[in-house]
Amino acid sequence: MAFHPPAPRPSAPARTVHGSPRTLGRGLGGHDNALNLIRLVLASAVIVGHSVPVGGYPESVWQSASGTAVNGFFVISGYLIAGSRMRLSLRAYLWRRALRIYPGFWVSLAVTAVVVAPVAAALGGERYEPLSALAYVVANATLYISQWDIQHLLEAVPFPNVWNASLWTLWLEGAAYLLAGLVLTVPRVRRRPLPWLALLLVLTLVMQFASYGPVDLTTTKFFQGFRLGGFFLAGMVLWAARDRVPLRWWLGVPALALALVASSWPVPVTWAASALPLAYGLLWLGAVLPVRIGAVNDLSYGTYIYAFPLQQLLVVLGANTVLTHGQFSVVALACTLPVAWLSWHLVEKPALKFKTVVT
Repeated sequence: MAFHPPAPRPSAPARTVHGSPRTLGRGLGGHDNALNLIRLVLASAVIVGHSVPVGGYPESVWQSASGTAVNGFFVISGYLIAGSRMRLSLRAYLWRRALRIYPGFWVSLAVTAVVVAPVAAALGGERYEPLSALAYVVANATLYISQWDIQHLLEAVPFPNVWNASLWTLWLEGAAYLLAGLVLTVPRVRRRPLPWLALLLVLTLVMQFASYGPVDLTTTKFFQGFRLGGFFLAGMVLWAARDRVPLRWWLGVPALALALVASSWPVPVTWAASALPLAYGLLWLGAVLPVRIGAVNDLSYGTYIYAFPLQQLLVVLGANTVLTHGQFSVVALACTLPVAWLSWHLVEKPALKFKTVVT
């Protein structure tokens, strides 16, 4: 996932006589767009998808919503990250990325370990181990999650011994930030980013298929890295081509439809076929939707990092035994949004005040 702070709205982008931005670059040229709303919707879709295994509900088409939503996060991230890197020095770019992702992440680990876990232990009649809770925070502090459980907790739930399955994407997000920053440091790439980024996208798509064949890199790190890397690069490619890509509903709607249809195709065909359509469709929506929910207060990151432990807490309370999957998802979202609001106002937004420390 990529999470970026909102900024004061600039003057409206140049528009055609019909009132619609002419190109992707103009439609998304400032912060007056709906990308934060889309990311909040994607975070909510992750909750819907995760509610199936967390609540022990029968498998359904909704379960795939979380994977598609994560793909969408990486698409939007790739677009925004490319622009950020080209505007900033490498040091400033990496500093701002660290400020955006680490403070909220560290606090979420601590809140899970010292607030949510003890409450779950008390409600579920399990034993809380403070040293294991401390180890949970320390072991996972780098973004790479190596300890999923806290001893003696979540042993009798449908998705046992895992406090926050959503966090597995964050180290790949961080790796994408770093690699994008380095690639766009190369002078030749900075001068002509489109052909080089397109080449990297093609190579990544090829590696998606090769991982199932002669290369056989189907371990989780490579498997998911090539998958999410393809969506991230699709966003970067569209950033590089932003002033040449028109914004048209007759391109955006079919692109989203193709991405939706392709989501049911076998892996890795689904990834290769949906990367650019999903990228264009979501970015088109971000440019043309008039709704500005989240433009000032970005709750998408907090929603993403807090939803899973709160869903587990709801299961400990027995909510999954009295609620349908849909009802459980709604209740989980309703519980998560206030926590995400607190995360934004108390942690994420204050951290961004230090972004100009490094230039």
